[in-house]
Amino acid sequence: MKPFVAYSRYGAQRNVRADYDPLPCQAFWTWITGKGRILREEEKSLAMQPISTGRTTLHIARSWAIIAFALWIGDRALSSDSTRVCALGVSACWLTVVNRGRCLQATFHYMTHGSAMPARSCAETLSMLAFSAPFFYEGWGSYTKTHVGTHHHLRILCTEADPDQRFLARQGIHPGISEAHFWLRVWTRPFTPSFLWAIARQALSASLRGPTTKEMCARLAILGAMGIGSLAAGWFDRWILLFGVPAWLLLRHSLWLQLLTEHLWFPPADTAIGTPQAYGQLTWGRFQGRPLPGRSAVACARWLAGLIFLDLPVRLYIYPQDLPNHDFHHRLPLAPYDSIADLRRSAEGESGRFGPSCEVWGFLSNLRLLRDHLCCGQSDPFSLRSPIPRTSSTMENIIDIASRQISSQAFARLDGRDLFSAEDLQFLHRSCEAVPKELIRIGDVGEENHLDVGRFMEDRKG
Repeated sequence: MKPFVAYSRYGAQRNVRADYDPLPCQAFWTWITGKGRILREEEKSLAMQPISTGRTTLHIARSWAIIAFALWIGDRALSSDSTRVCALGVSACWLTVVNRGRCLQATFHYMTHGSAMPARSCAETLSMLAFSAPFFYEGWGSYTKTHVGTHHHLRILCTEADPDQRFLARQGIHPGISEAHFWLRVWTRPFTPSFLWAIARQALSASLRGPTTKEMCARLAILGAMGIGSLAAGWFDRWILLFGVPAWLLLRHSLWLQLLTEHLWFPPADTAIGTPQAYGQLTWGRFQGRPLPGRSAVACARWLAGLIFLDLPVRLYIYPQDLPNHDFHHRLPLAPYDSIADLRRSAEGESGRFGPSCEVWGFLSNLRLLRDHLCCGQSDPFSLRSPIPRTSSTMENIIDIASRQISSQAFARLDGRDLFSAEDLQFLHRSCEAVPKELIRIGDVGEENHLDVGRFMEDRKG
């Protein structure tokens, strides 16, 4: 099979990162887009080396140093007489704590895969001290079992046995969901009482029931030290506001937005689950950025505004660290997080058993792709699936989804490619072009309308 990169209908239809290759500060463009540079052959083997215990420890220590600095900034802001300074300082603190918490979670994730801190006993202990305990997250043993052992399995990803897909189903995400309910759940579900209660129960279970006695005592000791220390310093209320809110509430919202766009959840029944080709099509690269502007001042201003107000928040809040390249992590779990962006781009031109690389540019493009899949039954976002016969059951399923949409909203979306093959559509197009007809513009008088209807000459009387 000839290697290539497949793009969705949303976002850029080409590798925008190539526009940035000639620019200075390549490390910045790799970070902001999430897509790296092409490695030379001699660099690839070095890039695949696991991140050492020392480097991982330094990365974790740096994250906590940044969190401490953010808490100090937030505390100074709360002591200010200016409401604007207070709001800006607290918001910056929240964003920083969420970002560093997500990076710690991603590092913990790679540690369980063995691509960071290969010393497993050290990795298990440090991950509990630096992330699982203070952020109320599940422990090493539970995460390794459900994520590494189950979610990553070739025959389990995006099936009813996948713990992540079961979680989404419990939160009301499922095929046939109306578009209104889909968007409502995307933005607000993590703030609902039922979601918060489920997260609280999970956190308590992770701290008190799931871990071993030794780990449970360590978790309680860490949380107790944080609580008692802040009380003794007269800082408990600010600790809850500046650390508790982002670490225990906003972090879950960030994780939710990332999880939604992580895979093609609830794939069609005819997906060849268990095959490498199908496995490769269930996830994709999620990148930020847009083509470089021309010389126009307006175009440059729009491009810069997109970078600051769209790309930057997404990279800080939703897809930090390695997460734009999560598709490549599923293909090569041992790829280290600090070089996965370069490794993925370097492998795009290589044929592999998982099929071509897929990618989407822009966070909203990812959500629209998922919307089309779940709400409209358009489940081939990269046009890679082999054509299947349109049987009566397939047609009934498409019509059933449309009927459910009409029952909850005033319209339904149907893609002609779901009802007819490409050959059928080409035949219909050629036939309509060849048949004599008169095009009539319809609509009420005085209203702009761009819909033309073909009236065939044979239908005219007299």
